[in-house]
Amino acid sequence: MASLIAALDQSVTRIGISGVRYTRQQLYYEFCRTLLPFAQVVASWSSVAAVGSASALMAWRRSRPLWSGLTGTGIQIAVPSLVRRLPFTLTPPVTDALFDEALRAYRARYGEPPGLLPDNPAPWRAIDGREPDLYDYGLAYALVCQDASIARMLRANFLHMEMACAILALEEATPLPDALVAMLIRASMPWVLLVHDASPSGLRWSTHAAGLLDVPRGFRIRALGLRPRHALQRHLFALRHAADTGELPASLNLIERLWLCAGYQAELAALPPVALLRALRRATRPTPRRDPWWSGFRRWRASGYMSWTA
Repeated sequence: MASLIAALDQSVTRIGISGVRYTRQQLYYEFCRTLLPFAQVVASWSSVAAVGSASALMAWRRSRPLWSGLTGTGIQIAVPSLVRRLPFTLTPPVTDALFDEALRAYRARYGEPPGLLPDNPAPWRAIDGREPDLYDYGLAYALVCQDASIARMLRANFLHMEMACAILALEEATPLPDALVAMLIRASMPWVLLVHDASPSGLRWSTHAAGLLDVPRGFRIRALGLRPRHALQRHLFALRHAADTGELPASLNLIERLWLCAGYQAELAALPPVALLRALRRATRPTPRRDPWWSGFRRWRASGYMSWTA
């Protein structure tokens, strides 16, 4: 238990180093990353792959003496880079029960982890009960989260102030409050952004969100949540559940369907909190397009003194 408390202390320090607030589930996945670092996974997989590749290379060189000068050094260098690019997910190295036990021991020794949001938050104050003049303003975005704890985490980090949007949980936005709809109508191009897990329920919800949330006609809907390919590319920790035999969205490819049919699901909390906040900021702030350096010649021809004659 002492080693688990030390690992949890390291996880608390790492997850709160940028001053973000986080949920219990996000701390759990940070604890998993501490116990099973990705570099350790790459090293273990690379050693196995390098041994197999070196054996195959030796057998190939014996059959072709012309290439006997080849060595396995290039393989040893290329294998770790190849492993990092392979799409795969990881299984959490610790269960929820063992994490709760380590968290209780941590609280008994060090107190409450700094930045951890409470499990029983204050009740959500409905938008309809706010000040009347609040409805005179327009909002360009409404962020709807499948997981209520993720919505509380985003509001606790003041993402709604930074993005000038409303952040609601699924149960708070089913249907969308009338006051929020009135504020979105005042914007020129209102968006409803959906944040969901890489799970069959989350993907089905994002597909049928327009009817479930009763989104008015003319509002644009965009899914910002996890997909199985995102979880595979980022090598997130995935939980194994019973296989869901329900209908899956048609936009999924074969690998994503096989991954979901095997019972794997990746929660949005598996992303580090800083990475989640950064991804949502980028989604609502398009990066400006950078023109190539030679495009300036066209502007110089038609601007300023001594420009070219027409």
